[in-house]
Amino acid sequence: VPTVRYKWQPRKIEMAAYQLATTYAEMVDRAQAIALVCLGLRDKHKYVPDVIFGHIGWGETLLLKDVWPTAKLLLYSEFFYDSGLSDFDTEFEANDFSNKIWIRSRQSHLLQAIHTADRFLAPTAWQAGTFPAPARSRMSVIHDGIDTAAIQPDSGARFEVAGTPHVFKAGDEVLTFVGRALEPYRGFHVIMRALPEILRQRPNAHCLIVGRDDVSYGSKPAAGGTWRDVMMAEVGHRLPM
Repeated sequence: VPTVRYKWQPRKIEMAAYQLATTYAEMVDRAQAIALVCLGLRDKHKYVPDVIFGHIGWGETLLLKDVWPTAKLLLYSEFFYDSGLSDFDTEFEANDFSNKIWIRSRQSHLLQAIHTADRFLAPTAWQAGTFPAPARSRMSVIHDGIDTAAIQPDSGARFEVAGTPHVFKAGDEVLTFVGRALEPYRGFHVIMRALPEILRQRPNAHCLIVGRDDVSYGSKPAAGGTWRDVMMAEVGHRLPM
């Protein structure tokens, strides 16, 4: 399959009056970058797709119907921002007006994408439910799926934890927590606070936690450092490291 790449660099919006437009400005800027590349595919190489499949969240598909008006546009619909998220976890999310309108401002490109697309695909009913009715009426819920030929129970499987003497095998008590980043948005604080009691009740259990120390969603700790530092300071003395 031929692969064509596009280049895009975010540009800062310096004027405070336009801070709420930052997300939309980034999305349409990215949309323009990819639309120009696709225009070249159309005009120079006479390429006209039957179907375009893209992610709703990053603006990449916003202008593609202007390049290829006859193509059907299917969008992978991962998440729709709503101001109700501002108090999802009151320990970490500021439930104030400025935070609510900042979240609301992140809907602009999503609503434009909904207006342009023909169909939508969401991996779970919950994710589909975050979208407004005009999108849900044209949305299919289809789970991403698992390749069960490659991923299935294996009684002979073993896993070595690098740098430790631990080797886990089928039948061992192993609890895993895996996230792109170890942050409250992904529930890292919940598993860390639960672990002392879990490991007290299950003395033969081990917990493997995998994730980066940066922040993908939400805010960094107010006092600096990482959320792993914060949670270890809170519960580390109760964990059998």
